Amino acid sequence: MKTLYTKIIKWTVFIVFISLVLLYTIPFPINKELDAVEIKLDDPSYLETRTIYISGTYRLNLFIDNTFKGQIFIPEYEITSERMSNIQFMRGKDNVCPLIYRYEVGTDVDGRPLKEYYSFGWIVSKLFLYRPVIMVSGQSKGEKIGWRSDRGYCIVASAGDREEALEILAKYDIFPPEYYE
Repeated sequence: MKTLYTKIIKWTVFIVFISLVLLYTIPFPINKELDAVEIKLDDPSYLETRTIYISGTYRLNLFIDNTFKGQIFIPEYEITSERMSNIQFMRGKDNVCPLIYRYEVGTDVDGRPLKEYYSFGWIVSKLFLYRPVIMVSGQSKGEKIGWRSDRGYCIVASAGDREEALEILAKYDIFPPEYYE
């Protein structure tokens, strides 16, 4: 009886170990089309519908940050059709990462492509890019490019109106409810 119990324990440990190895080595394909709304935090009347297209692979990492390799495209923002840098989510309560797009601006004297980088904003999401929120960067005269909560544009997936978008933003601690009370 003891040998049967020992064999069951050994096989269970072996199966769990193999499952964990596979979970952390095999990238998961993601192909999503998400309906979203875009709101402007300092303008309650601003509301636009958007569609977010996500395609690529998501990799869980045990000792380092999770990564996404692929494309996040929003048709209303032409820059998002350019090549996107890989996303490496920062560990924490939610996955957070800058969205950087790269585009060619010509070639150098040796014929190599010259590239420029554009910071579109920040993305916050749950695992596997579930319920993403994109905080769009902007530029005002005399200011650096960046996102400001007092006038930022947010593209919020899984929201149908401004109130739902604000609730989701509050869950991510992006725009605390005290601000608009």
